[in-house]
Amino acid sequence: MSPIRAAIAAVGFAALAGASLASAQAAPHVPPRMLHPLAGKQDCLSCHGAGANAHVTSVPATHHFANGACGMCHKPIAETPPAIRHAVDDAHAECRKCHVQAAEGATPAPAGAPAPGIAPSPPAPPASHATFDGATCRLCHEPAAAGTQGGS
Repeated sequence: MSPIRAAIAAVGFAALAGASLASAQAAPHVPPRMLHPLAGKQDCLSCHGAGANAHVTSVPATHHFANGACGMCHKPIAETPPAIRHAVDDAHAECRKCHVQAAEGATPAPAGAPAPGIAPSPPAPPASHATFDGATCRLCHEPAAAGTQGGS
């Protein structure tokens, strides 16, 4: 190979390697946030272990970390999920009877008071909650303190 061709090949290889490195550095991996507060939920694998809960995302097979080490990469949400503002009893066991999923691509409807004497609309869960059942809802959403429960 001539010295000129070798130089051109080296420059081309360097450009390709630099482009690959730049694209790899341009989009660093950001671990997903915890969708619940960490307090009281440090036993991550009790819910996120392989097959532990059909309605909760399991840890990837590539994760071989100690239980509780999750918080080193996965940061909890800044705000506590909204409290349940009604009784949590047999009549309210299935959240989806009232909290209806928003259509694909639609923004979930917030709770609102339509007219005097008519109960407010229950808020729709976000699309990320599509596979959750009532028991899963209560993993993050806790009943409001006594005396603050209203309709919904």
